[in-house]
Amino acid sequence: MAPARRAGGLDGRGEEQQMTDRITAWGEFRAKLEAALAAQLAGNSEPFIALWSQKPDVFIFGGLGGFERGIGEIGPRLRWAAERVVATDFRLENLKTVIGEDMAVCVDLEHMVRIRDGQRQPRALRVTQVCRFEEGAWRIFHRHADEFRPSGR
Repeated sequence: MAPARRAGGLDGRGEEQQMTDRITAWGEFRAKLEAALAAQLAGNSEPFIALWSQKPDVFIFGGLGGFERGIGEIGPRLRWAAERVVATDFRLENLKTVIGEDMAVCVDLEHMVRIRDGQRQPRALRVTQVCRFEEGAWRIFHRHADEFRPSGR
C-alpha cells in the first residue's frame, strides 16, 4: 500500500519517518478493526464504537439502511444492529487502501455467515471506510456498507 503524499512536512520529525509511523499505526488499527467487527457480529458493539472519532462530523450509512450522524447516533445504531445481526466466520477482504498524512480510505468486502431463523446464510457487505489520524491514532469518521450482490455479468 503506497502512501499518498502532499506538499509540506508533517511536524518537523521528517516526512518519511512520519509516514512510516502512520502506516505502522494503520496496520495496528486494521487488526483492531477486524477484531472489533467480529465482536460486533457476536453482539458486542463496544470495541467497534471505540474505533470511531468522537468529533461531530462522523457518519454511517449502515448495511441495514438509513444513516446516522455523530457518535451520539452512531453508537446506538451499532448497538441496535448488533442485537439484530448475528454472524460467524467473519473475514475481512481488503480490495484497496490509500493512506495519506492524516486520512486513509479502505475498500473492503466483509464476509460472514449470518444466522437467521436457525439457518446459516453466507453474506458479504461491500464497505468503504474513511479514517483520519486524530491525536496519535486512526479513527473512523465515515462508513458506508451495503449488501454485496454479484453483478450478473
